[in-house]
Amino acid sequence: TVFASGFLTPSVNNNGAAFGLFAALANGTVVELPVYVAPTAKVQVIHNCASPLAASVDVYVNGALTLDNFAFRTATPFVELPAGVPVSIAIAGPTSTSVADALATFNYYSLQRDENYSIIASGVVGTGFAANPNGLDITFDLKALGAAQTAGTGANVDFNVFHGATDAPGVDVRLSNGGALLVNNLKYGNGTGYLSVPAASYLIDLLVEDSSAVVNTYIADLSTLSGGAATVFASGFLTPSANNNGAAFGLFAALASGTVVELPVYVAPTAKVQVLHNCADPLAASVDVYINGDLAIDNFAFRTATPFISLPAGVPVSIAIAGPTSTSVADALATFNYDSLQRNENYIITASGVVGTGFAVNPDGVSTGFQLLINTPAREQATSGSNVDFFVIHGSTDAPTVDVKVMGGSTIVDNASYTDQTPYLSVPAASYVLEVQDETGAATLKRYVADLSTLGGGSGTILASGFLVPSLNNNGPAFGVYLVTAAGGAFTALPEYQPSSINDLAKAINFNMLPNPTSGNVTFTFNVSEPTATTIDVVNMNGQIVSQVLDGTVSGKQKITANLNGLAKGIYFVRVTNGEQTANSKLVIE
Repeated sequence: TVFASGFLTPSVNNNGAAFGLFAALANGTVVELPVYVAPTAKVQVIHNCASPLAASVDVYVNGALTLDNFAFRTATPFVELPAGVPVSIAIAGPTSTSVADALATFNYYSLQRDENYSIIASGVVGTGFAANPNGLDITFDLKALGAAQTAGTGANVDFNVFHGATDAPGVDVRLSNGGALLVNNLKYGNGTGYLSVPAASYLIDLLVEDSSAVVNTYIADLSTLSGGAATVFASGFLTPSANNNGAAFGLFAALASGTVVELPVYVAPTAKVQVLHNCADPLAASVDVYINGDLAIDNFAFRTATPFISLPAGVPVSIAIAGPTSTSVADALATFNYDSLQRNENYIITASGVVGTGFAVNPDGVSTGFQLLINTPAREQATSGSNVDFFVIHGSTDAPTVDVKVMGGSTIVDNASYTDQTPYLSVPAASYVLEVQDETGAATLKRYVADLSTLGGGSGTILASGFLVPSLNNNGPAFGVYLVTAAGGAFTALPEYQPSSINDLAKAINFNMLPNPTSGNVTFTFNVSEPTATTIDVVNMNGQIVSQVLDGTVSGKQKITANLNGLAKGIYFVRVTNGEQTANSKLVIE
């Protein structure tokens, strides 16, 4: 006997037993007839049709509007659909009023009971699209991927990959920096099985299939998806202009919840570097520069500089210097390896020293071997818009320790030996006269004009370059002081200061010394109009008087010959004092 029992509405019947059907068997056994639950499957729908005509669509399931204005690159969560019966899915425009407006209809014999599916709208609607490079059909279609997962394996993240970019070739996917191959030869319209990985952040390379050509590197941050699942799909066009200006290519992930996130393109951290060529060795008049094995600067000329260029940060960097006819990094004359450059930091790298032999030793005993001088943090611009920021490099191998003073102002470089670099100085944009003095500050050796008046807001490097005595240095380029701006290019020579005053001593007394250079004897000539206390001293590069030629009161035309055979070869200065005026002239003893 089958009988109805209980209340349809227990809450209005003293909370009595709920309604049900039961059967009483002849032996007295009573059994409940269970409620029939229709079999279902779970389906996630992903809109990945990049055709502009399908930017938004209506989706009908078995004739009923199920998704209204379903937008490109969005997804549903997993929803239940009837299993074991035919299913019809129709796609219509966003203004449709019924299934009769469908643009395309897809009929499935049945979905499997308790199975999960990812159904991906793919392909294009209309004409004017680039053909698939593998010759595959790109007509609009629904791609059904069975055995979809709504959760990960344990604490892992499980994901599959679908190639949905119509104009893209087959691809490989691997972990970046030569890591494991994740996907091999995946072509448009196809998907992979699931991969299970720990919940972490990954860098993945997308490559053209069977090649090392990386299309892009992407960040797949799965660190917050422990126990979750996702479908990663390629979307859009590699060449939008050849595809009705549709959406550009990208990688996206549809989570089981229906959330769609874009995988951002990985931008490698960089540092900015300016390279200055200040190696005065004639053998290095032009060089090739290799960075991490690749030719970065071809035929890099002496006394030129690059602008600030970006180099990889956070990874080892190798800089190799080769001759101008090099064919690969294997021809390098010298290689310098650095652990890494700091992210977003600026560097100025100056090539200095000499490569070959036959060069004068440094008077302070500093090694003159070829090297790279590094200054960081370097500046691309001034810290104040009206100022100019610069630092100074002593880059002349045969020059002694010097001071540099602003004429009429303060000392800006104190006791700088070869290879020394100063901190940055920030000064108003104006013209300055720089006095190069011996390390004691007693003798001014040279004066140079640094015209910074047009560089407001900019930055630069002032450096000594070349040889004081070219004849003792393979006839390399002569000494000078130069300015390099952040823009790079050829070094700008700072002109020597030419005072206009008629009281300039050397001009006033018509002072000369011959021969210069000399191997020993030197004849000094000058003319003093009236009796005046006068001295002539020969001073070495350390500011020490090594020979006194004259100390007395003279007048009229003078001619004095001095024997300097006892002095070592090198650079000296002849300091002439006449009354309260002083002049310095360079003397070379060979």
